[in-house]
Amino acid sequence: MMRRLLVATLLGATLCTPAFAADANDPQPAALVIAPTAIAAATSPAANVVLATRSNWKYGRPSILPALYATSAALQGYDAYSTLSALKNGGREANPLMKAVVKSPAALVAMKASVTMASIMASESLWKNNHRVGAIGLMVASNLMMGAVAKHNAQVLSTLK
Repeated sequence: MMRRLLVATLLGATLCTPAFAADANDPQPAALVIAPTAIAAATSPAANVVLATRSNWKYGRPSILPALYATSAALQGYDAYSTLSALKNGGREANPLMKAVVKSPAALVAMKASVTMASIMASESLWKNNHRVGAIGLMVASNLMMGAVAKHNAQVLSTLK
């Protein structure tokens, strides 16, 4: 039962994450295509070639954002798995706000999926509004916090087994 729950959580998070990784209105990375006539014109002695500067290029999302999204989903999935495993082995939920949620595995997984999607959507909103550092910073901070939670849960699980 627990393995199916973990697989379903990770699979659902993985399948949902790319939907927020790109937007049709966002600029796509520029592709460099050089026509043979342009090469001939540029190599002629009388050519007046203007090189494109880096500021003329349009940039899409850095590859770090989708990686941070996937990491967030994996950490939230592990938190749900480790919390349910600890509870099954005699542990207790330390967070008073989560005590009611952990009574139902489905509610816990739904809440974890919602938190993951909310942080991704907030990061995407920041990105679209040109708060690029904030978008990446939000996901890094979220993943660092969840990494600490995952580490704590792993330590608790090791003492319970």
